[in-house]
Amino acid sequence: MSNSGVFDVNDIRYLMDYQQWATPGELQLIETQTISGTPSTLSFDSIQESTYNVHFMTINNYAPQTDNRHLTIQFKVGGVTDTDNDYQYAMSQNNITSANREHNQGNDTRIYLSYNVGVSTGEKSNGYLYIYNAGDSSKYTFLTSQFTTFRNTAEIQTNFNSGVYDQTATVNGLQFQTSGGNLEHGTFSLYGIRFA
Repeated sequence: MSNSGVFDVNDIRYLMDYQQWATPGELQLIETQTISGTPSTLSFDSIQESTYNVHFMTINNYAPQTDNRHLTIQFKVGGVTDTDNDYQYAMSQNNITSANREHNQGNDTRIYLSYNVGVSTGEKSNGYLYIYNAGDSSKYTFLTSQFTTFRNTAEIQTNFNSGVYDQTATVNGLQFQTSGGNLEHGTFSLYGIRFA
């Protein structure tokens, strides 16, 4: 297709049909990792923070190696995981047998995403999270997440979470781990949101 630099409606439709027309809000896959073996952490070392202001991640069929553990995230600055008390989060946890619970923490070494994940058959956690401002060194990096878990007590549970890395720094990587022990199952897919 030759073009003088001006696209008419038919040109745009053609390019969209062949996924060659970028639209605002479009997800661009950066990397997918599937847990192999039983690592203590899972890292994303290139999140293309200078290209994307907002990141989106899906986590499918996550399970720890040890029963009743929580999935957590830390951020990397200059390629180094920040393990200092630079994280804050507030989580609402709901399940079918107990009252709703709130988990709120300032000055923590990580942000908790999903609580009480089990290891028996079918006990997995699935969810997604958004990360905002990772590439902007003048702003804090925020996240929101939502997870549905078939927990260690064989009941459904939801976790709704907001968190912040309370340092003004360029975040260029992510690290996931459990609250104790190793990771065992799960597929993690990281996307950038185009023109967000």
